[in-house]
Amino acid sequence: MPVKCTFVLNGQTDSVLLCEGSIPVAAFSGTGHGRDNPADTAIENVGPIPKGTYCLVDRQSGGLMGFLYDWLYATDSVTTDRRKWFTLWNPATGDTTNINGIKRGNFRLHPMGHLRLSHGCITVVNPQEFDRLQKFIRSRGQTVPVPGTALRAYGTIDVK
Repeated sequence: MPVKCTFVLNGQTDSVLLCEGSIPVAAFSGTGHGRDNPADTAIENVGPIPKGTYCLVDRQSGGLMGFLYDWLYATDSVTTDRRKWFTLWNPATGDTTNINGIKRGNFRLHPMGHLRLSHGCITVVNPQEFDRLQKFIRSRGQTVPVPGTALRAYGTIDVK
């Protein structure tokens, strides 16, 4: 059965990511004055993820050295294991979108690392809670075809 999650941009320091059948987890999107601020979605690398429905798909490793970077990030003590991250795929526009002429993209669901960053990704505050959540999501299987692609999703996140 597909996962259905909701994340509300509430203008506070943290919001709640709620996936049906799992425990709610504290999360945020954006940084500084843009953190969880729905008025700042057009500000690149500051604003939160734009409102909409996103498909939860496995994060793809890319580029000539992508596999090496993934391995390094999985084994160092500074970042989080990107192999466990999810891509938040916009069914209409893919991995990018335009907000008032500003290109935004590469939105991911991942745990908070030591640098506490979110450039628009949905970042789960507690890494242990993220680990439980990602195991729950993956246990549901990739059953949802993503329109216009060969991708299959675990379900969706509705950003409000």
